Amino acid sequence: MRLKRETFGWKAVSPLLATIILIAITVAAGLMIYSLFFNTAGTMSSQLNIQIVSIDLVRTSSTGLFSATIKNSGNKPISGITVTVFLDSGNASLSDSSITLQPGQVWSNSTTFVAASATVGRSYPVKISITASDNSTLAKSLVVTCNG
Repeated sequence: MRLKRETFGWKAVSPLLATIILIAITVAAGLMIYSLFFNTAGTMSSQLNIQIVSIDLVRTSSTGLFSATIKNSGNKPISGITVTVFLDSGNASLSDSSITLQPGQVWSNSTTFVAASATVGRSYPVKISITASDNSTLAKSLVVTCNG
């Protein structure tokens, strides 16, 4: 007694064609994962960074001068900068909250202060606060020596 098999008109896919289809699916999936990974990595790698070009604190007999030059060395635009030096009596601040400092651009500002607030040869702490256009922030601290 032999069993009869009905095929219903279906034919099998050749092994060569099946292999080509599987390779095409694998390559397409790999390209999708590659694209997703590098788009996400590019977004995550955007950074807020600055390079301090110069910070000067100079005192003469009648007045003092505080100046700062900062370069945007990150890849996000900067929308606000505040630089504060903490003197013997009081502070001197440089601030700009209405700027758009693109990557690679340089910002510079200066102000005067009362000469008695600083001593020539003494070091003073400086705090730099940066705000990016996406509201992320960066704070750096350093020390500047008063010259005369």
